[in-house]
Amino acid sequence: MAKNSFNEPIHIGEIGLVTALEGSKAVVTMERKEACAKCRACSAGIEGKEMIIRALNLCEAKEGDYVEVMLDNSNFLKAAAIMYGIPFLAFMLGIFIGYYGALALFGSYAEICGTVLGVLFVALSYGWIKSKESTWKKGNYIPKAVAIANKKEI
Repeated sequence: MAKNSFNEPIHIGEIGLVTALEGSKAVVTMERKEACAKCRACSAGIEGKEMIIRALNLCEAKEGDYVEVMLDNSNFLKAAAIMYGIPFLAFMLGIFIGYYGALALFGSYAEICGTVLGVLFVALSYGWIKSKESTWKKGNYIPKAVAIANKKEI
């Protein structure tokens, strides 16, 4: 646990149970928190109370250990911006180009062309993000098991 300026412990990650090891990664089962439950953006929010993640095993945890899992907040925000911001901008750009392009070329069907081109741009943006995934997965956006936790910390 880290300490703040008042020398009190602060929680810097989430605690989970290592259920398996896969090379340099630990498969960690974590109980989702209340904020996660309300989000419902992923299957963890819809299906149950547990979520399973694969984290770099930096603390050399063994199966059955409780570990503290972290993802740097700035990297989390960057990852969210990549997955949601880029497609949103692509959608808006597609709508704009499709709408005004159709008005200039055809004089009609502007809404349909804008919608179709917006959806096409979103699909292309997700394809581009997928093609760059190996570049982005070099460690910055991967959860890390940083410390073995005591059962008291759960």
